[in-house]
Amino acid sequence: METIYLERWLHEKIRNGHQTDPEYPHFTDEAMLSGQLTRRDIEHYQMYKLRKTLAYVYEHSAFYRERFKGLGIHPEDIQSTADFSEIPLTDPSDLAGNPNRFLCVSHGDISRVTTFTTSGTTGPEKRVFCTKNDLERMTDFMGTGLRTVADEQDILQIILPFGSSNNQGDLLTRGAEKVGITAVKAGMQIKAEEQINLIRQHHSTVLFGPTPYIYRMTKELEDRHRLDGLGVKTLFVTSGYLSEPMRNQLKRTWHCDVHTHYGLTEMGLGVAVECHAHDGYHFNEADLFLEVVDPQTGAVISEGEGELVFTTLSKEGMPLIRYRTHDLSRLITETCPCGADTLLRFDKISRRKEHGVRVGAGDEIYYSLFDERLYDVPELVDYHIIITRPEGKDHLIFSAEVRRSGSEVAQAIKKLIFSSPLIRKNIENGTMTAPAVELVALGTFNTGGRAKKKIEDHR
Repeated sequence: METIYLERWLHEKIRNGHQTDPEYPHFTDEAMLSGQLTRRDIEHYQMYKLRKTLAYVYEHSAFYRERFKGLGIHPEDIQSTADFSEIPLTDPSDLAGNPNRFLCVSHGDISRVTTFTTSGTTGPEKRVFCTKNDLERMTDFMGTGLRTVADEQDILQIILPFGSSNNQGDLLTRGAEKVGITAVKAGMQIKAEEQINLIRQHHSTVLFGPTPYIYRMTKELEDRHRLDGLGVKTLFVTSGYLSEPMRNQLKRTWHCDVHTHYGLTEMGLGVAVECHAHDGYHFNEADLFLEVVDPQTGAVISEGEGELVFTTLSKEGMPLIRYRTHDLSRLITETCPCGADTLLRFDKISRRKEHGVRVGAGDEIYYSLFDERLYDVPELVDYHIIITRPEGKDHLIFSAEVRRSGSEVAQAIKKLIFSSPLIRKNIENGTMTAPAVELVALGTFNTGGRAKKKIEDHR
Protein backbone atom coordinates (compact mmCIF):
# COMPACT_ATOMS: atom_id res chain seq x y z
CA MET A 1 0.00 0.00 0.00
CA GLU A 2 1.18 3.53 -0.78
CA THR A 3 2.61 5.18 2.33
CA ILE A 4 2.06 8.83 3.14
CA TYR A 5 4.81 11.35 2.44
CA LEU A 6 5.69 11.70 6.14
CA GLU A 7 6.39 7.98 6.50
CA ARG A 8 8.59 7.90 3.40
CA TRP A 9 10.46 10.95 4.71
CA LEU A 10 11.07 9.31 8.10
CA HIS A 11 12.31 6.08 6.53
CA GLU A 12 14.71 8.05 4.34
CA LYS A 13 16.03 9.97 7.36
CA ILE A 14 16.80 6.68 9.11
CA ARG A 15 18.52 5.22 6.05
CA ASN A 16 20.57 8.39 5.61
CA GLY A 17 21.55 8.24 9.28
CA HIS A 18 22.77 4.70 8.76
CA GLN A 19 24.91 5.83 5.82
CA THR A 20 26.23 9.16 7.14
CA ASP A 21 26.56 8.67 10.92
CA PRO A 22 29.65 6.53 11.56
CA GLU A 23 28.37 5.48 15.00
CA TYR A 24 24.87 4.39 13.99
CA PRO A 25 25.76 1.18 12.08
CA HIS A 26 27.42 -0.12 15.27
CA PHE A 27 24.21 0.49 17.19
CA THR A 28 21.82 -1.37 14.91
CA ASP A 29 21.70 -4.34 12.56
CA GLU A 30 22.35 -3.32 8.95
CA ALA A 31 20.14 -6.18 7.79
CA MET A 32 17.20 -4.36 9.37
CA LEU A 33 17.55 -1.64 6.74
CA SER A 34 17.81 -3.87 3.68
CA GLY A 35 14.08 -3.81 2.90
CA GLN A 36 10.96 -1.95 4.04
CA LEU A 37 11.55 -0.40 7.45
CA THR A 38 9.51 -1.67 10.37
CA ARG A 39 8.33 -0.11 13.60
CA ARG A 40 11.27 -1.83 15.30
CA ASP A 41 13.71 0.01 13.03
CA ILE A 42 12.20 3.35 14.03
CA GLU A 43 12.39 2.46 17.73
CA HIS A 44 16.06 1.46 17.38
CA TYR A 45 16.80 4.75 15.64
CA GLN A 46 15.03 6.76 18.34
CA MET A 47 16.85 4.94 21.13
CA TYR A 48 20.15 5.71 19.45
CA LYS A 49 19.20 9.38 19.12
CA LEU A 50 18.00 9.48 22.73
CA ARG A 51 21.31 8.23 24.04
CA LYS A 52 23.24 10.70 21.89
CA THR A 53 21.02 13.55 23.10
CA LEU A 54 21.52 12.60 26.75
CA ALA A 55 25.29 12.55 26.30
CA TYR A 56 25.10 15.92 24.55
CA VAL A 57 23.09 17.69 27.25
CA TYR A 58 25.19 16.11 30.00
CA GLU A 59 28.23 17.76 28.46
CA HIS A 60 26.76 21.09 27.31
CA SER A 61 23.58 21.94 29.30
CA ALA A 62 24.14 23.37 32.76
CA PHE A 63 20.55 22.55 33.75
CA TYR A 64 20.64 18.86 32.80
CA ARG A 65 24.24 18.27 33.92
CA GLU A 66 23.39 19.59 37.37
CA ARG A 67 20.12 17.64 37.50
CA PHE A 68 21.65 14.36 36.35
CA LYS A 69 24.64 14.61 38.68
CA GLY A 70 22.39 15.44 41.59
CA LEU A 71 20.38 12.27 40.95
CA GLY A 72 23.39 10.11 40.17
CA ILE A 73 22.30 9.64 36.53
CA HIS A 74 24.87 9.16 33.76
CA PRO A 75 23.93 8.94 30.08
CA GLU A 76 25.57 5.52 29.79
CA ASP A 77 23.10 4.21 32.38
CA ILE A 78 20.21 4.66 29.92
CA GLN A 79 19.96 1.44 27.91
CA SER A 80 16.21 1.25 27.29
CA THR A 81 13.04 3.33 27.26
CA ALA A 82 12.27 1.91 30.71
CA ASP A 83 15.55 3.40 31.97
CA PHE A 84 14.73 6.65 30.18
CA SER A 85 11.35 6.93 31.91
CA GLU A 86 13.17 7.18 35.26
CA ILE A 87 14.63 10.56 34.29
CA PRO A 88 12.65 13.41 35.92
CA LEU A 89 10.23 15.37 33.77
CA THR A 90 11.09 18.90 32.67
CA ASP A 91 8.33 21.38 33.46
CA PRO A 92 7.68 24.62 31.56
CA SER A 93 8.40 26.46 34.82
CA ASP A 94 11.96 25.04 34.72
CA LEU A 95 12.44 26.63 31.31
CA ALA A 96 10.90 29.90 32.42
CA GLY A 97 13.06 30.00 35.55
CA ASN A 98 16.37 30.29 33.71
CA PRO A 99 16.32 29.49 29.98
CA ASN A 100 20.05 30.23 29.58
CA ARG A 101 20.90 27.17 31.69
CA PHE A 102 19.35 24.98 28.96
CA LEU A 103 21.50 26.54 26.26
CA CYS A 104 24.10 24.14 24.76
CA VAL A 105 25.93 26.56 22.46
CA SER A 106 27.17 30.13 22.72
CA HIS A 107 24.75 33.01 22.14
CA GLY A 108 26.72 33.85 19.01
CA ASP A 109 25.62 30.55 17.45
CA ILE A 110 21.92 31.31 17.97
CA SER A 111 19.89 32.33 14.90
CA ARG A 112 16.42 32.58 16.45
CA VAL A 113 15.19 33.52 19.93
CA THR A 114 11.49 33.22 20.72
CA THR A 115 10.02 34.76 23.87
CA PHE A 116 6.47 33.75 24.78
CA THR A 117 4.17 32.92 27.66
CA THR A 118 2.75 29.59 28.73
CA SER A 119 -0.67 28.70 27.27
CA GLY A 120 -0.55 31.57 24.82
CA THR A 121 -2.14 34.08 27.19
CA THR A 122 -0.90 33.76 30.76
CA GLY A 123 1.85 32.15 32.77
CA PRO A 124 5.59 32.60 33.15
CA GLU A 125 7.54 33.92 30.20
CA LYS A 126 9.82 31.45 28.41
CA ARG A 127 12.62 31.77 25.88
CA VAL A 128 13.59 29.20 23.25
CA PHE A 129 16.90 29.32 21.35
CA CYS A 130 17.52 27.81 17.90
CA THR A 131 20.70 27.51 15.85
CA LYS A 132 20.89 27.65 12.07
CA ASN A 133 20.94 23.84 11.95
CA ASP A 134 17.86 23.73 14.20
CA LEU A 135 16.03 26.02 11.79
CA GLU A 136 16.98 23.78 8.86
CA ARG A 137 15.49 20.75 10.60
CA MET A 138 12.39 22.73 11.55
CA THR A 139 11.75 23.82 7.96
CA ASP A 140 12.44 20.27 6.73
CA PHE A 141 9.54 18.97 8.79
CA MET A 142 7.34 21.95 7.97
CA GLY A 143 7.71 21.10 4.30
CA THR A 144 7.08 17.44 5.01
CA GLY A 145 3.94 18.29 6.96
CA LEU A 146 2.67 20.40 4.07
CA ARG A 147 3.26 17.54 1.64
CA THR A 148 0.86 15.47 3.74
CA VAL A 149 -1.97 17.68 2.45
CA ALA A 150 -0.56 19.36 -0.68
CA ASP A 151 1.81 18.88 -3.62
CA GLU A 152 3.85 20.88 -6.14
CA GLN A 153 0.71 21.96 -8.02
CA ASP A 154 -0.71 23.80 -5.00
CA ILE A 155 -0.45 27.46 -4.05
CA LEU A 156 -0.13 27.90 -0.27
CA GLN A 157 -1.52 31.09 1.30
CA ILE A 158 0.18 31.56 4.67
CA ILE A 159 -1.89 33.41 7.27
CA LEU A 160 0.71 33.70 10.03
CA PRO A 161 2.72 36.57 11.55
CA PHE A 162 5.44 37.97 9.31
CA GLY A 163 7.93 40.74 10.00
CA SER A 164 10.82 39.71 12.25
CA SER A 165 13.67 37.54 11.02
CA ASN A 166 12.98 33.78 11.10
CA ASN A 167 9.37 34.29 12.20
CA GLN A 168 6.73 31.58 11.82
CA GLY A 169 5.52 32.72 8.44
CA ASP A 170 9.04 33.00 7.05
CA LEU A 171 10.01 29.52 8.29
CA LEU A 172 6.88 27.93 6.82
CA THR A 173 7.60 29.69 3.51
CA ARG A 174 11.07 28.13 3.48
CA GLY A 175 9.59 24.74 4.33
CA ALA A 176 7.16 25.01 1.44
CA GLU A 177 9.95 25.94 -0.96
CA LYS A 178 11.94 22.85 0.07
CA VAL A 179 9.16 20.56 -1.20
CA GLY A 180 8.30 22.59 -4.30
CA ILE A 181 5.13 24.30 -3.03
CA THR A 182 4.62 27.95 -3.99
CA ALA A 183 3.87 30.17 -0.97
CA VAL A 184 1.92 33.44 -0.76
CA LYS A 185 2.80 35.55 2.31
CA ALA A 186 -0.58 36.90 3.35
CA GLY A 187 0.06 37.58 7.04
CA MET A 188 -2.56 38.28 9.69
CA GLN A 189 -2.76 42.06 9.64
CA ILE A 190 -4.95 42.42 6.55
CA LYS A 191 -8.75 42.26 6.54
CA ALA A 192 -10.74 39.21 5.53
CA GLU A 193 -11.72 40.82 2.22
CA GLU A 194 -8.05 41.27 1.34
CA GLN A 195 -7.44 37.56 2.01
CA ILE A 196 -10.12 36.82 -0.59
CA ASN A 197 -8.43 39.17 -3.05
CA LEU A 198 -5.14 37.31 -2.55
CA ILE A 199 -6.84 33.96 -3.14
CA ARG A 200 -8.23 35.25 -6.43
CA GLN A 201 -5.01 36.97 -7.47
CA HIS A 202 -2.71 33.99 -6.81
CA HIS A 203 -5.23 31.16 -7.28
CA SER A 204 -4.42 29.87 -3.80
CA THR A 205 -5.51 26.28 -3.24
CA VAL A 206 -4.39 25.77 0.40
CA LEU A 207 -4.90 28.19 3.30
CA PHE A 208 -2.73 27.73 6.42
CA GLY A 209 -3.57 29.72 9.54
CA PRO A 210 -4.86 29.70 13.12
CA THR A 211 -8.18 27.93 13.64
CA PRO A 212 -9.90 30.96 15.25
CA TYR A 213 -8.75 33.25 12.44
CA ILE A 214 -9.84 30.93 9.61
CA TYR A 215 -13.20 30.24 11.26
CA ARG A 216 -13.88 33.91 11.96
CA MET A 217 -12.88 34.90 8.43
CA THR A 218 -15.25 32.25 7.07
CA LYS A 219 -18.16 33.52 9.14
CA GLU A 220 -17.50 37.14 8.18
CA LEU A 221 -17.38 36.36 4.46
CA GLU A 222 -19.81 33.50 3.81
CA ASP A 223 -22.78 35.82 3.23
CA ARG A 224 -20.82 38.09 0.89
CA HIS A 225 -18.86 35.61 -1.23
CA ARG A 226 -19.25 32.17 -2.75
CA LEU A 227 -16.30 30.72 -0.87
CA ASP A 228 -16.91 27.32 -2.42
CA GLY A 229 -16.17 28.79 -5.87
CA LEU A 230 -12.71 30.19 -5.15
CA GLY A 231 -10.81 26.97 -5.89
CA VAL A 232 -9.50 26.39 -2.35
CA LYS A 233 -8.95 22.64 -1.93
CA THR A 234 -7.65 22.48 1.65
CA LEU A 235 -7.86 24.46 4.87
CA PHE A 236 -4.84 23.61 7.08
CA VAL A 237 -5.53 25.03 10.55
CA THR A 238 -3.38 25.33 13.66
CA SER A 239 -3.19 27.04 17.08
CA GLY A 240 -6.65 26.31 18.37
CA TYR A 241 -9.15 23.55 18.99
CA LEU A 242 -11.18 22.50 15.95
CA SER A 243 -14.44 20.84 16.97
CA GLU A 244 -16.22 18.52 14.56
CA PRO A 245 -19.13 20.98 14.09
CA MET A 246 -16.59 23.67 13.17
CA ARG A 247 -14.85 21.31 10.76
CA ASN A 248 -18.16 20.39 9.13
CA GLN A 249 -19.18 24.02 8.69
CA LEU A 250 -15.80 24.90 7.13
CA LYS A 251 -16.03 21.92 4.78
CA ARG A 252 -19.54 22.86 3.65
CA THR A 253 -18.81 26.56 3.22
CA TRP A 254 -15.53 26.18 1.29
CA HIS A 255 -16.42 22.81 -0.27
CA CYS A 256 -12.95 21.53 0.61
CA ASP A 257 -11.05 19.29 3.01
CA VAL A 258 -9.94 20.49 6.45
CA HIS A 259 -6.74 19.30 8.16
CA THR A 260 -5.35 20.24 11.55
CA HIS A 261 -1.77 20.81 12.66
CA TYR A 262 -0.30 20.53 16.16
CA GLY A 263 2.70 22.67 17.02
CA LEU A 264 4.80 23.65 20.03
CA THR A 265 7.31 26.47 20.09
CA GLU A 266 9.55 24.51 22.48
CA MET A 267 9.70 21.55 20.10
CA GLY A 268 10.40 23.58 16.97
CA LEU A 269 6.91 24.83 15.99
CA GLY A 270 6.03 21.97 13.63
CA VAL A 271 5.21 18.79 15.55
CA ALA A 272 2.35 16.79 14.04
CA VAL A 273 -0.15 16.73 11.17
CA GLU A 274 -3.48 15.13 10.48
CA CYS A 275 -3.45 12.93 7.36
CA HIS A 276 -6.36 12.31 4.97
CA ALA A 277 -7.79 9.65 7.29
CA HIS A 278 -8.54 12.40 9.87
CA ASP A 279 -7.91 9.92 12.67
CA GLY A 280 -5.26 11.41 14.93
CA TYR A 281 -1.85 13.03 14.40
CA HIS A 282 1.29 11.64 12.78
CA PHE A 283 4.25 13.43 14.35
CA ASN A 284 7.92 14.12 13.68
CA GLU A 285 9.47 10.90 14.95
CA ALA A 286 12.81 11.72 13.33
CA ASP A 287 13.34 14.61 15.75
CA LEU A 288 10.96 13.92 18.65
CA PHE A 289 10.38 11.10 21.12
CA LEU A 290 6.87 10.96 22.59
CA GLU A 291 5.58 9.63 25.90
CA VAL A 292 2.15 9.90 27.51
CA VAL A 293 2.18 10.25 31.28
CA ASP A 294 -0.32 10.42 34.10
CA PRO A 295 -0.80 14.18 34.65
CA GLN A 296 -0.73 13.74 38.43
CA THR A 297 1.99 11.14 39.03
CA GLY A 298 4.12 11.54 35.90
CA ALA A 299 4.16 7.77 35.37
CA VAL A 300 4.21 6.60 31.74
CA ILE A 301 0.89 5.14 30.58
CA SER A 302 0.16 3.12 27.45
CA GLU A 303 -3.63 3.43 27.42
CA GLY A 304 -6.11 6.17 28.16
CA GLU A 305 -5.77 9.93 28.22
CA GLY A 306 -2.69 11.53 29.69
CA GLU A 307 -0.26 14.40 29.23
CA LEU A 308 1.97 14.51 26.15
CA VAL A 309 5.68 14.60 27.00
CA PHE A 310 8.27 15.20 24.27
CA THR A 311 12.04 14.85 24.09
CA THR A 312 13.96 16.53 21.27
CA LEU A 313 16.30 14.18 19.38
CA SER A 314 18.14 16.60 17.09
CA LYS A 315 18.11 20.04 18.72
CA GLU A 316 21.50 21.73 18.88
CA GLY A 317 20.77 25.02 20.65
CA MET A 318 18.35 24.02 23.38
CA PRO A 319 17.51 20.29 23.64
CA LEU A 320 14.69 19.44 26.05
CA ILE A 321 14.41 16.12 27.89
CA ARG A 322 10.98 14.72 28.84
CA TYR A 323 9.30 18.12 28.48
CA ARG A 324 5.75 18.41 29.81
CA THR A 325 3.40 20.02 27.33
CA HIS A 326 0.35 20.22 29.65
CA ASP A 327 -1.68 19.06 26.62
CA LEU A 328 -3.95 16.07 27.23
CA SER A 329 -4.38 13.35 24.62
CA ARG A 330 -3.84 9.60 24.16
CA LEU A 331 -1.76 7.28 22.02
CA ILE A 332 -3.55 5.48 19.18
CA THR A 333 -2.05 2.03 18.77
CA GLU A 334 -4.14 0.81 15.82
CA THR A 335 -2.74 1.18 12.29
CA CYS A 336 -3.89 4.39 10.65
CA PRO A 337 -6.44 3.92 7.82
CA CYS A 338 -4.04 5.89 5.59
CA GLY A 339 -1.77 2.83 5.50
CA ALA A 340 1.26 4.32 7.32
CA ASP A 341 1.67 1.24 9.47
CA THR A 342 5.09 2.09 10.95
CA LEU A 343 4.09 5.49 12.39
CA LEU A 344 2.76 6.23 15.85
CA ARG A 345 -0.22 8.53 16.30
CA PHE A 346 -1.80 10.52 19.09
CA ASP A 347 -5.38 11.69 19.30
CA LYS A 348 -6.60 15.28 19.06
CA ILE A 349 -5.82 17.44 22.08
CA SER A 350 -8.83 17.44 24.37
CA ARG A 351 -7.62 20.38 26.45
CA ARG A 352 -4.71 21.91 28.32
CA LYS A 353 -4.27 20.66 31.85
CA GLU A 354 -4.52 24.08 33.49
CA HIS A 355 -7.54 25.24 31.46
CA GLY A 356 -10.09 23.04 33.22
CA VAL A 357 -12.19 24.57 36.00
CA ARG A 358 -14.13 22.68 38.70
CA VAL A 359 -17.79 23.60 39.10
CA GLY A 360 -20.87 22.34 40.90
CA ALA A 361 -20.22 19.02 42.62
CA GLY A 362 -16.58 18.97 41.48
CA ASP A 363 -17.00 18.34 37.75
CA GLU A 364 -14.40 19.80 35.40
CA ILE A 365 -15.44 22.01 32.50
CA TYR A 366 -13.32 23.34 29.64
CA TYR A 367 -13.97 24.97 26.28
CA SER A 368 -13.66 21.89 24.08
CA LEU A 369 -16.40 20.25 26.15
CA PHE A 370 -18.85 22.83 24.80
CA ASP A 371 -17.21 23.42 21.41
CA GLU A 372 -18.45 20.01 20.26
CA ARG A 373 -22.03 21.19 20.89
CA LEU A 374 -22.28 24.96 20.48
CA TYR A 375 -20.69 25.28 17.04
CA ASP A 376 -23.64 23.39 15.63
CA VAL A 377 -25.26 26.85 15.68
CA PRO A 378 -24.24 28.43 12.33
CA GLU A 379 -24.56 31.98 13.67
CA LEU A 380 -21.98 31.41 16.43
CA VAL A 381 -18.53 32.89 15.75
CA ASP A 382 -16.94 32.67 19.21
CA TYR A 383 -17.92 32.55 22.87
CA HIS A 384 -16.48 33.12 26.32
CA ILE A 385 -17.44 31.45 29.60
CA ILE A 386 -17.66 33.39 32.87
CA ILE A 387 -18.31 31.71 36.23
CA THR A 388 -19.84 33.56 39.18
CA ARG A 389 -21.25 32.27 42.45
CA PRO A 390 -24.32 34.19 43.58
CA GLU A 391 -26.18 32.83 46.60
CA GLY A 392 -23.78 29.92 47.07
CA LYS A 393 -24.36 28.23 43.69
CA ASP A 394 -22.15 28.26 40.62
CA HIS A 395 -23.54 30.24 37.72
CA LEU A 396 -22.21 29.97 34.15
CA ILE A 397 -22.60 32.85 31.72
CA PHE A 398 -22.01 32.09 28.04
CA SER A 399 -21.16 35.33 26.24
CA ALA A 400 -21.73 34.42 22.59
CA GLU A 401 -20.41 36.43 19.63
CA VAL A 402 -22.84 35.90 16.75
CA ARG A 403 -23.26 37.00 13.13
CA ARG A 404 -26.98 37.66 13.59
CA SER A 405 -28.71 38.36 16.87
CA GLY A 406 -32.17 37.25 17.90
CA SER A 407 -34.05 35.26 20.51
CA GLU A 408 -34.02 32.13 18.32
CA VAL A 409 -30.20 32.16 18.23
CA ALA A 410 -29.97 32.56 22.02
CA GLN A 411 -32.48 29.74 22.51
CA ALA A 412 -30.57 27.44 20.16
CA ILE A 413 -27.34 28.01 22.11
CA LYS A 414 -29.09 27.59 25.45
CA LYS A 415 -30.69 24.32 24.31
CA LEU A 416 -27.29 22.88 23.38
CA ILE A 417 -25.81 23.95 26.74
CA PHE A 418 -28.65 22.22 28.57
CA SER A 419 -28.09 19.08 26.48
CA SER A 420 -24.86 18.51 28.42
CA PRO A 421 -25.34 15.76 31.05
CA LEU A 422 -22.83 17.53 33.30
CA ILE A 423 -24.86 20.74 33.28
CA ARG A 424 -28.18 18.96 33.86
CA LYS A 425 -26.76 16.90 36.73
CA ASN A 426 -25.42 19.93 38.61
CA ILE A 427 -28.63 21.89 38.16
CA GLU A 428 -30.67 18.95 39.43
CA ASN A 429 -28.47 18.38 42.48
CA GLY A 430 -28.66 22.06 43.42
CA THR A 431 -24.97 22.97 43.04
CA MET A 432 -25.49 25.12 39.95
CA THR A 433 -28.09 27.58 38.69
CA ALA A 434 -29.36 27.51 35.10
CA PRO A 435 -26.65 28.94 32.78
CA ALA A 436 -27.33 32.24 31.04
CA VAL A 437 -26.65 33.19 27.42
CA GLU A 438 -25.72 36.74 26.43
CA LEU A 439 -25.35 37.67 22.76
CA VAL A 440 -22.66 40.16 21.74
CA ALA A 441 -21.95 41.78 18.37
CA LEU A 442 -19.69 40.38 15.67
CA GLY A 443 -16.09 41.45 16.29
CA THR A 444 -16.33 41.62 20.09
CA PHE A 445 -13.86 38.79 20.69
CA ASN A 446 -11.64 39.34 17.67
CA THR A 447 -8.12 39.20 19.14
CA GLY A 448 -6.23 38.32 15.98
CA GLY A 449 -6.78 34.59 16.22
CA ARG A 450 -3.74 33.77 18.34
CA ALA A 451 -4.79 33.70 22.00
CA LYS A 452 -5.88 30.50 23.71
CA LYS A 453 -8.99 31.14 25.77
CA LYS A 454 -9.27 30.50 29.47
CA ILE A 455 -12.51 30.35 31.43
CA GLU A 456 -12.99 33.50 33.51
CA ASP A 457 -13.57 32.38 37.09
CA HIS A 458 -15.02 35.28 39.12
CA ARG A 459 -15.99 33.26 42.18
